[in-house]
Amino acid sequence: MLLTVKRLPVLAIATFFFSSSANAWLNVCEVNLTYQLTNIFQTGSHLFQYDNCHVDTSGSGISSGIVNFNTRSGDTWDVISAYHDAKNEMNDFSIYGNALQEKAASKSGSISGLEGFCDVWKASVKDVLFRNAQDLVFNNLYVLPSQLEASKLGLQHSVSMAALYDTGVSLGAGEGSSSLGGIIKTTNKKVTKDIPGKSNSTIKVNGYSVDEIEWLNMFLEVRESKDSHDYLL
Repeated sequence: MLLTVKRLPVLAIATFFFSSSANAWLNVCEVNLTYQLTNIFQTGSHLFQYDNCHVDTSGSGISSGIVNFNTRSGDTWDVISAYHDAKNEMNDFSIYGNALQEKAASKSGSISGLEGFCDVWKASVKDVLFRNAQDLVFNNLYVLPSQLEASKLGLQHSVSMAALYDTGVSLGAGEGSSSLGGIIKTTNKKVTKDIPGKSNSTIKVNGYSVDEIEWLNMFLEVRESKDSHDYLL
């Protein structure tokens, strides 16, 4: 069943799910909880949906796979390209190569030339190499960049790292104003003085000492301003 919901940064109210961490990497339990929370908003299930594939009504072309890779942003082509490399031979996605590259290059949400794509996607999930290709792109484009940003900031609490991951998946982990990097920059510009708090973790921003959870609240406010459209689950 498709549900239209307001996509808000719910990790702001889910702090109790995450314990404090002594380093900027989530432990196995925290990773699983983080993935499940984000998955619910991405695909409507707490589990990764490798066979997920549908036309995106928000104009992103076709969204598919475990984090709604989409043809407009180009991460769908990244998955297919990784799959091509792993197969090292022609496969059922080969006929879509040119169209996928064109959509990615022009940031087009058109689905012209992608007829039957979802049928191929769903059938290909039986191939472990295809599932591995999704995992590879997911890790390289979303997991690692978000956690590297957390490390650069000096974040210590797992809820902060989870929020950065969720933002990267939902809005992109790039440097655009509405992506993770841009949201971090906008947040940091708001820091013009020391900001105390009670989180037992202080980070340095623009030479000021800022309580980590106070910074996170600022980050989530900026994110909400970039993330106020509806998502289909």
